[in-house]
Amino acid sequence: MSVPTAQTGANSVKIDKDRLWARHMELARIGAIEGTGNCRLSLSDEDSAARDLFAGWCRQAGLALQSDKAGNMFAFRAGRDPKRPIVASGSHLDTQPHGGRFDGISGVLAALEVVEALNDAKLETEATLAVINWTNEEGVRFAPGLLGSNWFAGAIEDDVLDNIRSSDGARFADELDRIGWRGAMRPYDLALDSFFELHIEQGPILEKAGVQVGVVTSVQGLRWLDVSVFGTDAHAGTTPLNMRQDALLAAAAMLVSVNEAGLAEGPEARVSVGRFKPSTDGPSTIVGKVDFVIDIRHPDDTVLDRLQNACKRSCEEKAAQFQCTTKVTQRLAVPPRDFDPDCIAAVQAAADDLGFRNQRIASGALHDASNIASIAPTTMIFVPCKDGISHNVNEYATPEDLAAGCEVLLHAMLARAERI
Repeated sequence: MSVPTAQTGANSVKIDKDRLWARHMELARIGAIEGTGNCRLSLSDEDSAARDLFAGWCRQAGLALQSDKAGNMFAFRAGRDPKRPIVASGSHLDTQPHGGRFDGISGVLAALEVVEALNDAKLETEATLAVINWTNEEGVRFAPGLLGSNWFAGAIEDDVLDNIRSSDGARFADELDRIGWRGAMRPYDLALDSFFELHIEQGPILEKAGVQVGVVTSVQGLRWLDVSVFGTDAHAGTTPLNMRQDALLAAAAMLVSVNEAGLAEGPEARVSVGRFKPSTDGPSTIVGKVDFVIDIRHPDDTVLDRLQNACKRSCEEKAAQFQCTTKVTQRLAVPPRDFDPDCIAAVQAAADDLGFRNQRIASGALHDASNIASIAPTTMIFVPCKDGISHNVNEYATPEDLAAGCEVLLHAMLARAERI
């Protein structure tokens, strides 16, 4: 399909769909795995190579590059008025271990394409524009996720950030030094007018509705509960069923029970267990201990409280039923976040004016934008992904949908930055 273009005076601004797609494909060669997948864990050699490629593109576009203490990368296109706060856009370049070519990456490359389109059209803006790559969004190699934007928003202290250890034992600050992206910039050095993040939806709603652009209004809240179930290791052949303290059996019952608690709260509730670790895996052993994490999400904080209490109660009841004990603690609590009405309106107006089919949508996944929304006007733009698949080597978004989202991003940013 053709991509419509808005006009202002004699000038038109149009993104280059082929350039945007080609950069996706070139970046995907770094950390390529089976099929069309990618593995670029944060601050790994692969992440370093992706950063260097991105930095090269930014320099070719005439952007000034800086980085901060968290390794967040900022590429600036100067505006006519250096005193005006900066209009920014971006996402992340790191991936899941078996990730795809679009999650996070599309937001960084779309922001860069906005700048390239303005360069092509020889248009200036009053406000400076910034293209951002946030560090360690995925939280695979270093925890927690959204690490770079969390620090930037003031939620993580410097010494805590520096000393976070990776899953392979490396210190965060040392790895940043190793790959050369530990900078001196501080959050107060960057006055933000607004932040826009383009992202694939990572769900099936837009594709199912047949729309090209999601106007994102909010990000739902999150709770993580660490659950430990304590039983007794025993021999599978000699211990009668009614005399066992089987932590694995109790944990399995808990999984069913917390799922039922989620279903009881209606279609907006999300309750999941994705990390599940028995202490032993011997085929003839009754398991004495199991650890797992419950992931709870909902757009309403009151419902999150209710779900958290219901899950904790379910775990305690099932532990007792199977003669075990349990410990349930909260690891993480992220409140629901509403995005800025004016930024949402800018995205909505751009999508409508450009003639793209669109609908308003809440984000089910967390994003760096949810952190930046605590310090600056923020919103997101979603584009459909095939079958709603993400965090998967088969993740896919069409060149046309990416171009549509990028066109909307361009004109939403121009509405804030005032082109001249």
